[in-house]
Amino acid sequence: MSRPPILINDLVRGNQVWKMHIRVVDVWVVTEKNGNQHLEAVIQDVKGDKIHVTTLGRDFQDWIEVVKEHETYFLYNGEPVDNDGPFKVCANPLKLIFNGGTTMSKVAIPEIPTHSYTFHPIESFLKADYKHDHLYDVIGVLQDVLKTQMGGGGRKSCVNISLRDVEGNVIELVLWEDYAKQFNNYTTPNNFAGPTIIVLTHAWCKLNTVSGLPCLSNAWNGSKLYINLEHPQVDEFKASFGSNLPAASQSLTYDSSVQSNNNFWTKLSEVKSIRAVSKFGRDCYATTIGITTGFNASRSGWYFESNGNTDAERVTKFKLEIEVEYDNHKGIFVFWDKDVIQYTKHTATELREIMKKAGEDM
Repeated sequence: MSRPPILINDLVRGNQVWKMHIRVVDVWVVTEKNGNQHLEAVIQDVKGDKIHVTTLGRDFQDWIEVVKEHETYFLYNGEPVDNDGPFKVCANPLKLIFNGGTTMSKVAIPEIPTHSYTFHPIESFLKADYKHDHLYDVIGVLQDVLKTQMGGGGRKSCVNISLRDVEGNVIELVLWEDYAKQFNNYTTPNNFAGPTIIVLTHAWCKLNTVSGLPCLSNAWNGSKLYINLEHPQVDEFKASFGSNLPAASQSLTYDSSVQSNNNFWTKLSEVKSIRAVSKFGRDCYATTIGITTGFNASRSGWYFESNGNTDAERVTKFKLEIEVEYDNHKGIFVFWDKDVIQYTKHTATELREIMKKAGEDM
């Protein structure tokens, strides 16, 4: 006689033999430091309760072919253990390990509800109502692009943006590496008038070391970034603004290392003189004014070759030094690859080829 199915909340440590009806509501691949991979997921039962699932690395190829997001299954056997990892994606005190006795059979179970997000309010983060070892789903309308940094030279790609909610609460969100690239790839070619709604799953909250305010970032494994996602909860979020939903930030049409009207980064009412900037004893952000007096003729020229062992790996990039003057004080502004491309509409490689064809001495 077949044993009856149990619910997620019926799982107990030590009981590895059972049957359960579930829906996979989230699934992602974790790449470990040694390069090995394993699959993790969140499953949900008919009551809407969820639990974090992790698989063994040796079974990666088997499970990645079976576990599909949004599908429903009969799930047999597994090992419930304490949910004591450094970051928790579910509030459940247990997590589930798929072991050698675990099997899944795909079957239609329409009574199990489809996935819905549990968005943590921006206001709650600002009031320190969050746990440092928990990961949260967040939603907000893009208010501003605070800072962008291209990868290379030992630096990671990142984008700092700000999100706001219907009450006007604003929080900073830092997107790293692939998430930064995904954001830039979406926003750079999209110069539209409508709002940009950002959804980030498994977001981590910590205090910004500069401002001391709560700041969100993607987790290195498991976060998913959605921009203008077509989803009923996103539609509901947009509708909550009524006619006050802001248009896309002007910063979306810019492409510089720092472009913002946010006073934390660029205090336009506190413009620093070139003389004052030259006396800064640490790295910081400031606004200054200068009149261009000419190009700075340096031995390095106007471009450099990025690191690489072969010609194919080396890339020509801009490094342009401009001499500026204001109030009898001079300074040097350095414009890097990303900034110069914005104005010239050419990469350094393209410009070198144009100059060669024109007979210019490189």
